[in-house]
Amino acid sequence: MLGHQSHWGKSTLQRSLESRRVSPSCRRNRSSRGDVTMLHATNHRIGRFVLWATLSVSSFAHVAMAEPPNTPVSIVLPSDRMGFQPGPGREVAAGFCTICHSADYIYMQPPHAPETWEEIVRKMQRAFGCPIPDDRISTLVAYLVSQNTVQPIPALTHTDSPPSSRHSGNMNMAQGKVIYETYCRNCHGSTGKGDGPIGRALVPRAADLTATVKSDAELLHIIQGGKPGTAMPAWKGELSSDDMRAVLTYIRSLARK
Repeated sequence: MLGHQSHWGKSTLQRSLESRRVSPSCRRNRSSRGDVTMLHATNHRIGRFVLWATLSVSSFAHVAMAEPPNTPVSIVLPSDRMGFQPGPGREVAAGFCTICHSADYIYMQPPHAPETWEEIVRKMQRAFGCPIPDDRISTLVAYLVSQNTVQPIPALTHTDSPPSSRHSGNMNMAQGKVIYETYCRNCHGSTGKGDGPIGRALVPRAADLTATVKSDAELLHIIQGGKPGTAMPAWKGELSSDDMRAVLTYIRSLARK
């Protein structure tokens, strides 16, 4: 059967194989059609990419154009004079005092006499190296004196004799508390433990009045004349003897609380 020849002279198998055989020209045509199809697909992908890129650039340009034009930004930095009230000598205080501390340190101080302020300024020169010239100290002292926001307490008219009644003792205690809150609290703290807003930063630290073992006479001597080597000023020129006894009475009460 496989070898049987038809009237055309070819076997059935040969004709079947020949029918499946593709001529070179046909193969070239098919290859060309495949190349064209691939080219169309590539062009389609390139076109989609170009469209995406165009839309992206257009969108970015739209956003950029929608932004407001660049304008200078104004930044206000704290002035080195902030906190210092106007007055003659303000520039001196702002220029030298703020090297170590803010204006708050000055306004938290109790009222000081000019001599006390001068002593404080000169101590800043010696102990902390404040570069203020000597010829500017008087201007600074005058300014510091003028900036006292806490008014001095009027001197009492009590005698120096000890209280003769419980009523007088209560008055002494009440007045002593007022004096303490005005002159002592910022260093020694509201409870006398030396932890006031200024006292915590002092070296040496403000004394803990609740733990003192000093006698009344010793404490009065310190209140009157100050204590060398510390920030404790002399109050003799600003407090009367009765004021100092009153604050001593109040200080003793803190140790009992």
